[in-house]
Amino acid sequence: MSPLLKLPPELLEAISKYLSVDDLKNFRASCRRIRDASARIIYSCLAVDVVGQGYRKTIEMLQALSNAHAAVTHVRHLKIISLSEQCNIYPIEYTVFDMKLRHGRLNYSLPSETAAFDQALHTALPNAIAALSCLKSLTIYTCDLDAQWALDLVIKSAAGHIGLEKFSHFVLGDSKQADLRPFITHAVTNLNKFSLSSYGIHGGSDLVPILVEIISRNHALSSLELDIWVAYGSRECFDTLLTGIPVDVSLPLARLVLGDFDVTIDDRLMNHFGSLTELRLGYYTSFSGSDQYTPDLWAALQINSIFLKNISIASPHISTRLMKYLNSYCGLEVLEFQHPLCNIRDESPSIQDENNLADELFSSIIPKHSPSLHTLMVFSHLEYPWQFSVARSASLAQCRALVKLGVCVERGVPDTVDSKEPLGDDENRNEDDSDEEGQYTPGADIATNIRNIVRDVESLVRMAENLPLLEGLWIAMERVTLESVWDNSVDNPVNLPDCYEALRYGLERVFPGQREQPLKIFVGGDVFVARDGAWTLQASGPSRTEWGKMFLSADFTL
Repeated sequence: MSPLLKLPPELLEAISKYLSVDDLKNFRASCRRIRDASARIIYSCLAVDVVGQGYRKTIEMLQALSNAHAAVTHVRHLKIISLSEQCNIYPIEYTVFDMKLRHGRLNYSLPSETAAFDQALHTALPNAIAALSCLKSLTIYTCDLDAQWALDLVIKSAAGHIGLEKFSHFVLGDSKQADLRPFITHAVTNLNKFSLSSYGIHGGSDLVPILVEIISRNHALSSLELDIWVAYGSRECFDTLLTGIPVDVSLPLARLVLGDFDVTIDDRLMNHFGSLTELRLGYYTSFSGSDQYTPDLWAALQINSIFLKNISIASPHISTRLMKYLNSYCGLEVLEFQHPLCNIRDESPSIQDENNLADELFSSIIPKHSPSLHTLMVFSHLEYPWQFSVARSASLAQCRALVKLGVCVERGVPDTVDSKEPLGDDENRNEDDSDEEGQYTPGADIATNIRNIVRDVESLVRMAENLPLLEGLWIAMERVTLESVWDNSVDNPVNLPDCYEALRYGLERVFPGQREQPLKIFVGGDVFVARDGAWTLQASGPSRTEWGKMFLSADFTL
């Protein structure tokens, strides 16, 4: 018997909360005999993963569940990770924010094998889900190679469970959206979490009326995640989705994620926001007052004493009012500023305004919330205002509770304050230097800052090494090569990959120390880990820019 099974069930259950699906799977494989008290814990979460398990093992598992396997009365969480053998991309949950290095693999089965699997799946999948009598949570990841009928079978089967409380669907690539009507026809009314990621609203779409109906029936919704984009025309109004809720009922929203929505700020909305602790807003989410006297979003939250613990927002929502709001309280745990790769709006932000906001963040906001911050991500399409520098290291070093940290270290901060070394003749070159044809050479300024880049990387990694709880460091960078230094297109960030060649020079200056939790450094698709007293490249994948190009390409498939 595994030593873990000798632990009291209460302690084992506490441990299981920190275990991933993979951990639980390995745990089950190592246990020859499982006591009933332990079974309800180690069978609490199961995953259907065709990529990882293959056709035969997937069907065998589903058939076992259909035939009264001991696990069926214990499974509370079901994850559909892949329904197709050709899905070679695992969800971001497994690769980035959980800091687990996991890569899918492409399998090439014969068409006859695929056809046999599909035929068996038609029966085994709904029967297995129907047998899970204690199912509380369903999470689905689908790519464009997953069959629509299989997705609809999962939804229809799960909606039949009266005790279902959580539903999430993540669409990868061009995958089709699920038919959500079974949530209405089966009268699902106990949902406290409802999440749709990368869904689209287009001409003829019935998604909005379906969402209105689902939300109106589930008054216990505490987590509502609608990462929805609009294909054509104007954005949908978020307030429309709330129209079916009785006037005497307010949703106990604690977590809200919004994509392309217009939101009207009024007293009714603030009633729904009364318990809000987490807010994530997309680039095109917009807020407006119901009249000229209505305060903006951040002022409205402050007036109503709604103090968020988790904020993840895109650049249009970063303002002086936000900084004033963040300065009005303590206890922020997660702060993420997610800027696009480049400025995608017609108007460009004022660099001076960006400088002021960034200075306020690093000099005031971060120190104020340093005792509670465990996740801090500050990324930007602008090179200078938001990026890490030696001067900003001190404020980040105060955040002793940080577990995840992400910053920009792009083209190097101008060497005016932090470095007292004299510039050489080559480094003292005027920014207005021209080439033989009288053309401005944008790369010349980059070349003079390569030393600063190395210095900033060294300072950042050294500071990160001294944060006792830090597990992951994300560095957003752009590659500088001898060729790109003199490339006139270098000013366009989209044309550059995500990591400097200078990165390894900065890493070589910092020897990783002995840590209880080894630090992982993520740069684009690369992952560096401490090994034998040095930083070792453990994994490599497509850069941020390469991913962007692939997803923008019409012929790209997952």
